[in-house]
Amino acid sequence: MGTIRRLFPKTRGDAAAFVFMVAMGHIILVFQIAVVLPTIYHEATTGYYMHILMLTFLYMNIAGNLLVILSKDVTSGSVVLPSILKPEWHFCSVCEQNSPPRSRHCRTCDRCILKHEHHCVFTGNCVGFGNHRYYIMFLFYISVAALYANIMNMDYTWEILGGLTWKSAITMALPLVSWILGLAQTFTFTVAFISATSLVGFLLFAALLGYHILLMISGQTTSEKSHRVTEYDLGWKANIRQVLGTNWALVWIFPLFPSPLEGNGIYFQKKGRVVEDIKDM
Repeated sequence: MGTIRRLFPKTRGDAAAFVFMVAMGHIILVFQIAVVLPTIYHEATTGYYMHILMLTFLYMNIAGNLLVILSKDVTSGSVVLPSILKPEWHFCSVCEQNSPPRSRHCRTCDRCILKHEHHCVFTGNCVGFGNHRYYIMFLFYISVAALYANIMNMDYTWEILGGLTWKSAITMALPLVSWILGLAQTFTFTVAFISATSLVGFLLFAALLGYHILLMISGQTTSEKSHRVTEYDLGWKANIRQVLGTNWALVWIFPLFPSPLEGNGIYFQKKGRVVEDIKDM
């Protein structure tokens, strides 16, 4: 039951963001295959199948990483915690338990999260120690997919909009307003809306990817960044291993590629210090 609960967003805002992202992702995919590709390739050539292969690869990585994000238990309930309050630990009055360093209580999930990164509205779940790798990979592949869609859409979209005019600019920037005012027909509005969503999606997810890569290589979580905590910075390569695992250079291939994490989400190595053993449980 716990795994099933994690698959669903916790609030209406999370649910709206999650449903919109998933729905538009599939709409854009169908648009590429059913509308754009046939205008580029009038018959099934090698180039056509290469595009299909690329879209399939991107889709499998986005969906695979998203599913792991949703199914991974990143709460402190997944590990055995000590009964005494150890140095640098804190007591969570909501969960009524001792919580390790870098963990935080998420009000939305109503649980303490190991190495809490942040609560993601697009997945409706927290990003923490166990699924941080998959969140980075999810952002990477959805950014690549959005860029790929924008490049494929460009010529077709401008052809449908009638070239670069004030009317096409308004339709592209504000497709719904343009449709309501009668500046664009229904099909033109649909194409403009899909293209605009692809563009905004790329800018949004690429910005998130860049921000979280900077956090990763600096050995910080979002909260630690805002509080200027730098004691977990072990150098860029070691920091990447802390998030992506021991096979960090190969995890970009597929979400099921094994890459064990160093540590257990409770004890973390600091600058000049070796991680302590689990004791006094």
